[in-house]
Amino acid sequence: MWRVASLLVMLAWLFAARPTRASQPDLNLQVVPAIVYKVDDPGNIRTSSFVFDIAVTCSTDCALTPISAIVELSNGGSIVERQVWTNAMLPKIKGVRYRILPDTPVASPRRMLTLPEAFDLHFYFRCPQALAIDSAEIRVKAADANGRRTEQMLKLPIRYYQQKTSLIFPFRGQGVVGQDWITNGGHSGGIDTDFAIDVRGVDQNYAEQKNNADENASAWGWGREILAPAAGTVTYARNDVPNNPRPGDPDINSFAALHDPVMAYMGNCVIIDHGNSEYSVMAHMQQGSVTVKLGERVTAGQVIGRLGNSGDSYGPHLHYQLQSAPQLFHGQSLPFRFQNIDAPQLSRGTQFEAR
Repeated sequence: MWRVASLLVMLAWLFAARPTRASQPDLNLQVVPAIVYKVDDPGNIRTSSFVFDIAVTCSTDCALTPISAIVELSNGGSIVERQVWTNAMLPKIKGVRYRILPDTPVASPRRMLTLPEAFDLHFYFRCPQALAIDSAEIRVKAADANGRRTEQMLKLPIRYYQQKTSLIFPFRGQGVVGQDWITNGGHSGGIDTDFAIDVRGVDQNYAEQKNNADENASAWGWGREILAPAAGTVTYARNDVPNNPRPGDPDINSFAALHDPVMAYMGNCVIIDHGNSEYSVMAHMQQGSVTVKLGERVTAGQVIGRLGNSGDSYGPHLHYQLQSAPQLFHGQSLPFRFQNIDAPQLSRGTQFEAR
C-alpha cells in the first residue's frame, strides 16, 4: 500500500513541476495585411521589397513583453535568408498600431481595424530578386509580467500581385508624385493604404505653385478634373467634407463633428468597383465637386470630381489606391500600374505626363 501511495505522490510532484500549456501566456500571431505582396524596386536595381506587421494578440492578459523574433525567408522550401531580432533590437520595430488607446482620435482609421494586441512588430525586407522569395516563417517569443515565456510561429506566403484591371491615370496632364508605396518609404500603417500614392498637379514646366500665397488656389493642381481610372460601379461617394483652408497639417480631431468622422479622414472620396475584386479610391477632392452617386455606373475617363484639399490632407493633391474591398479601411491594398503615363514606376519625386 505504501508503494502505491509513494507512486501517487511522485506523479503529483511531476505534474506540478512540469509547465503546462495553461500556465503559459496567451499569445497568437496575426499578419497585417492579410496577404503580403512583394514589388520590384524602382530604378532597375534588381531588388524586390515587401513589408508586413506581426500583431501579437491575446484574449486575456495583454501585458506581454517581446523577448526575441526570428524570421526565415525561403524559396521553394529552402531558407535563403535568416534574421534574428534580440531583446535589445526589438524596440526598433515594436509598436501598438492596432489597438485603440486613450488618445486615439475619433477620426483615426485605427478604429476600423482593431485587434486585442499586446504589441506588433514591423518588418521591412529588400532582397535580391534572384532569391525569388516565396514564403516567410516568423517565430516570436514573449513573456508576461510574471516572467512566464511562450513562443508562437506563423508561416505566410510572399507573392507578386497580378493586376486585372487596365487603368488610366485619374487626371490628365503633368504631375509629380509626393508619397508613394510603403515599400519605398511612403504610405504605411497597415490600414489599407500601403500601396497608395499622393500626386500633385503641375504646369507644363513642372512647377507646382502659381505664386507664394498660402492658399489652395496657388497650387497648379487645385481644381483639376479627376477621372474614373476604369469603368465600374460607384460603391462610395462623399461630398460634404470641408476644404482645409490652406496647405498644412490638418487637425483630424475637427472631423469628430462631421458625419462618419473616420471616413472623413479621406475627405471627399469616390470608390469604384471594377468588377473583379479591384476597387479604385480617389480621395481628398474639393467639397461639392463630386459628380457621381452611390450605385452609379461610370466609364473610363469620366469626370468624377476635382482635385482638392479635404480630410487628412497636407495640401492640394490626389490620393489614389487600388484595393480589394468596396469600403475604406476594410480591404487589402494592391500594387498597380497605369497604362497612359510615360513613367515606368511612380516613385516619390517622379514627374510624369498622363495623356
